[in-house]
Amino acid sequence: MGDSSLVEIARRPNKEQASTAAYQVLYDGQCEICQACVSWLKTLDHKNRTVCLPISAEVLSAVDPQLRMDECLRQLHVVTPEGKIHVGWDAVTCLAHLFPSTWLIGAVGQWFPFRNAGRLLYGFIAKNRYSLSKCRGGACRVAKPETVRRQAKFEAFWSCYTLGFSIRLPLVVWAAMKAAAQRTSVFARTYDKRLELLNGKLTVLFLHGMLPNTVPLLFGELFTAIIYDGIAIDPGSPKMRRSLARHLRQAKPNITKVVATHAHEEHVGNLTWLSEATGAPLYVSEMTAQFLMPYKKLPWVRATIIGQPPNLKPPYHLLGETVDTDSGYLQVIPTPGHCDDHIVLYDPKEKVLLAGDAFMGSYFATPNPDVDSRKWLASLERLMELDIEILIEGHGHIHTLRADIPDFPGVVIREDPKVAISQKLDYLRWLRQQIEAGFQEGLPVRVIEASCFPWGNRTSWESCATDECIRLLSLGHFSRTELVRSFVRTDGDQLPTVYEVRMSGGE
Repeated sequence: MGDSSLVEIARRPNKEQASTAAYQVLYDGQCEICQACVSWLKTLDHKNRTVCLPISAEVLSAVDPQLRMDECLRQLHVVTPEGKIHVGWDAVTCLAHLFPSTWLIGAVGQWFPFRNAGRLLYGFIAKNRYSLSKCRGGACRVAKPETVRRQAKFEAFWSCYTLGFSIRLPLVVWAAMKAAAQRTSVFARTYDKRLELLNGKLTVLFLHGMLPNTVPLLFGELFTAIIYDGIAIDPGSPKMRRSLARHLRQAKPNITKVVATHAHEEHVGNLTWLSEATGAPLYVSEMTAQFLMPYKKLPWVRATIIGQPPNLKPPYHLLGETVDTDSGYLQVIPTPGHCDDHIVLYDPKEKVLLAGDAFMGSYFATPNPDVDSRKWLASLERLMELDIEILIEGHGHIHTLRADIPDFPGVVIREDPKVAISQKLDYLRWLRQQIEAGFQEGLPVRVIEASCFPWGNRTSWESCATDECIRLLSLGHFSRTELVRSFVRTDGDQLPTVYEVRMSGGE
């Protein structure tokens, strides 16, 4: 969120806060401890009685011209609806008084001797948090860098970051449990199911397999094959072949072509098999064909869980600018980023985008090692030029506001596809800015990674357990670190995976 948006919030409470004017909480947006505490505040504030504003000159002038930057960075400031300013421990008790679960702290904390003890403790933490962190701005701007380095007891950044995580840990655990329940529910509803939409023009086949099932259960990434107007797209991996064959026997779809959007194993493992089983010709891009002949040997974890695809065998055809369907045609649009060979298919008549993995939700933090986020940004900007009413991801999620697409919880997402792509662009642009600044400052990759997932960002801690689980199980092939590295790759730059770097002891 930009400063201009925050200034508007500071000047005028939003509609949710209109009935009860908001307490304005001014905090250091670069401090991990402050961000962690703000997340707890947002969790407690069910009635939207507070609005949290990261400190900037524009925000302070909008809230109250009397506020000084240095003083606000040193201690928490809360401005009440009546315009009264509470500072430090008094600001903490003011906020604690608002919520039933913390009301006692707010009440007792205002009495002697608890108020005196609270002020001493708060003052000690506020004074010494500067020496805990190599912050990228914020409070550390008011401390001398030499003092910060001299006083830090541990590696500078990590002491503050770890403390912020510790404060947040109960929320992280709760978010992980809630997400696991949601993933299990969606998996159960989609198991062996197929959706027939747009009067039979679009069919989504949900695929499964004994080992592949661990992916949707642990990470929420569904496996699908799409059939659109006679074209079968991305028919899954070898370990999902039985599921695909069962769908074909039951639905008996008319398949006139088989197409791949890119060469990742869960998309191409059944290309030749499906082409031979249906007699439909196979179409791939020239670059995808190169990647599939021969197919590189996968890391053993991916090969075990998803399955090693076979090499591409002739006959096959190369995709041009369009591909004919039963009732029209689809535009073939190169969209490198998720991988260099990625293409999407677009129906200008129905305004349907078959996106493959060119769009994987607005927030996606653990990419594959061959992702290039700079190219991905350019590809998404091209997709914004299309008129899209239905966006279908390669892993089953459908983004649309159209009434002719029925609701299906966990699969159909009621939002404008262009808005979803725009949010993804905003996220990637912010990451690019953050990562470029980090490398210019000479920060280690791991510190840059942590600063890209600040605890003040709800998605950072809500997805933390899942992201670290996928890093562990994939031996680093899918990780937040790969997201950072994806902004520094260049053509032909074959970086080792994070796992390989750590095993070798290199940086």
